[in-house]
Amino acid sequence: MKIKTSAKINLNLAIKSSEVSHLHRIESLMVPIDLYDEINIDRNSKDNDSIIFKNNLELTNHSTIHKALVCLRNNTDLDNFFNIRINKKIPIEAGLGGGSSDAAAVMVSISKICDLQLPAFSTITKEVGSDVPFFINGRSAVVKNVGDKIEDYNIAHDIFFLIIIPTFGLSTKAVFNLWDRIQNDDTAADSFPLTRDVTIFNHALEPAMRLKPEIKSLKDSIEKLLGERVFMTGTGSTLFSIFDSEEEAADAKSKINIDNRLILVAKKIDYSYKELSD
Repeated sequence: MKIKTSAKINLNLAIKSSEVSHLHRIESLMVPIDLYDEINIDRNSKDNDSIIFKNNLELTNHSTIHKALVCLRNNTDLDNFFNIRINKKIPIEAGLGGGSSDAAAVMVSISKICDLQLPAFSTITKEVGSDVPFFINGRSAVVKNVGDKIEDYNIAHDIFFLIIIPTFGLSTKAVFNLWDRIQNDDTAADSFPLTRDVTIFNHALEPAMRLKPEIKSLKDSIEKLLGERVFMTGTGSTLFSIFDSEEEAADAKSKINIDNRLILVAKKIDYSYKELSD
């Protein structure tokens, strides 16, 4: 089976508290975007899985996909093993959810191949990752609690993003740990009303900027250059700005000349998981 699985953007992120499990309660409006990893998955006749990241070999032995397979074997009747090949295009430690997206796609694919019922979202958040249920659900949604409560959220109009991915990543754990110490939840300082019902903000921005001051300097310089608001997705380090059309986003991209950053235009999509014909 060949699949594409998307990245995501957090339009907002409220951090509520830390749980005993060390997961954090959140509330976040998340949307899938058309930046994809590609995965090939099929059964093998061996007694172990073969997982290879074609262009990021250091992930091969410690990816979220490993956790997904362990979760399936611990909570279902899965007794098959698989060859899994990942063409990694979503940057890691960028706040784009690439690892969670890959794990979700593998879980959904194996459930289809082997006719399995997936474990409960509460189990998946604890054993695999808090963003994985969002990608299994696949649609724009408000994600609550520790990631296990998903409420579909319809955004009728198109949204185009200018996405700026720095050369450095940020550890989600490090950002949340610092948030625990500073408890920064002031949304008014850096919020923006996208629509009557949706406000963009991010409680993780302050701890992310303290860990990596380059985020603030990059954000400020792009805002000055474009005359547009710039935001951070998830726990960083990716920044984004929002436009009404692809042409406007592309024009903004053409104005940015910053070395060693990946800059791209992306669009909100309807569903994060797509099966491809061979």
